[in-house]
Amino acid sequence: MKYFEGLTDESSIKNRYKQLAKAHHPDLGGCVETMKIINSQYESVLSGIYQRAGKSITEIDDLFKEDIAMRQKLNAILLLDDLIIEICGNWLWITGETRKHKDILKSSGFYWASKKEAWYYRSEQFKSYGNRRLQSLDEIRYKHGSLSVKGSPRMAIA
Repeated sequence: MKYFEGLTDESSIKNRYKQLAKAHHPDLGGCVETMKIINSQYESVLSGIYQRAGKSITEIDDLFKEDIAMRQKLNAILLLDDLIIEICGNWLWITGETRKHKDILKSSGFYWASKKEAWYYRSEQFKSYGNRRLQSLDEIRYKHGSLSVKGSPRMAIA
């Protein structure tokens, strides 16, 4: 099955990947083999998009490193109870019952945004300097879009 057929731009491919991961990730009841196929097709299609855009091998490699880092951060917290995980542009925002998971979030590389009362992760490339107009999470969602995933209870180990 071709999971990314007909998609021609980076954002639509990434959005489709997020939807597929939500539906097929093994930690959420999906199949390991299906997720491996999805990951392989995702990297292949995305690499083709980057090459057609004229990006060098080094640039493509850096983009994949950022993407892998984001997936690792997401996997580190995906099974924590009572969290709301949102992907807004290139940032992860974590809300919900975060207090009980504070130590895990902190050790996983997330930062606390006190004015937004939310945890976040972003790669160094997207660190903002200078003009920091305070934006609410709703403004961020509107500007960058948002894909929300609610944390699910841990699956019982048989």
